[in-house]
Amino acid sequence: MLLFELDSPPETVKLTALANKLKSDIDNGTGKTDWTTEEFLEYLQLNGINLDPSDLFTMIKTPPLSNVITNIQDGKIIFKGQAEPDNTTEPPPAPEDDKKVVQQMAQRAMK
Repeated sequence: MLLFELDSPPETVKLTALANKLKSDIDNGTGKTDWTTEEFLEYLQLNGINLDPSDLFTMIKTPPLSNVITNIQDGKIIFKGQAEPDNTTEPPPAPEDDKKVVQQMAQRAMK
């Protein structure tokens, strides 16, 4: 099914309902939280909606899907209310680094 074929209200309603169901399951803690694009498209296909990834990317930019899906990042579907993955965080410092910092601070305080 192509993007223009989803202009009919029944298909749009069905697509939005399926996305809302997944979001609701995630919000309730009863559903899978990390949907990949491929898994989401397969889920839609099993429920009678065939989209390709480019159509999905286009559709999440406008209502009604923009009200349910925030973004697709690193191949993962980010639903509204979910935190987007933060790839800029640094790993926590090693315990040895903490000890060195404390020792340096103590030495400075003693001067």
